[in-house]
Amino acid sequence: MSKAIRVTIGGKDLTLRGEDEESIKKSVREVNLQIQTLSQSLREQSTPTLSLLAALNLAERCLNAEEGRERDMRYLLSELEKMTSYFERAWNQPVV
Repeated sequence: MSKAIRVTIGGKDLTLRGEDEESIKKSVREVNLQIQTLSQSLREQSTPTLSLLAALNLAERCLNAEEGRERDMRYLLSELEKMTSYFERAWNQPVV
């Protein structure tokens, strides 16, 4: 059952609903860290702009991680196919 979780994101108090409170709080910490980091280099930007940039940064990081996982999976699949082929050849060789 989802529960109400009070958080502060970019200085704004919000009530979020979710199942995993720790996961939500961890996500909130990451968003706040992104906003804080951006605010240090972009002092003239408003909180909504910093929030949007933080969201874009996090989305890019998520997409890069997904692409990396897909690349890793293709590599593993290729290696497994090579190993399978090797074992099939070894299995089918006559014993002398």
